[in-house]
Amino acid sequence: MSQILDEIRDAYGLVGIEVEGIATYGTYYRLRCGRCSGPLGSVGDKLLPGMARQLVGEQFELYAVGLLGCKCGYQSERARSLDPERAQAASRTFA
Repeated sequence: MSQILDEIRDAYGLVGIEVEGIATYGTYYRLRCGRCSGPLGSVGDKLLPGMARQLVGEQFELYAVGLLGCKCGYQSERARSLDPERAQAASRTFA
């Protein structure tokens, strides 16, 4: 179990999201902004290996333009710093 949880933490950590304490029955964990600790929802630990990174990767554009993540804008900043060209393309797509 800890291997998948570590993978989930690493995947969300790329965009500045912290995975913390158990939210429900030991299978869901709270997501919080890495800057301001604002609540962002929850994630389950029943993902298959590689799935967390794929989910976050496929949502990259949404983080980059601020449609996912915290109102403080931290996830958007992180996405832009990870891949400036992809983030810029996303801003044109969602403009």
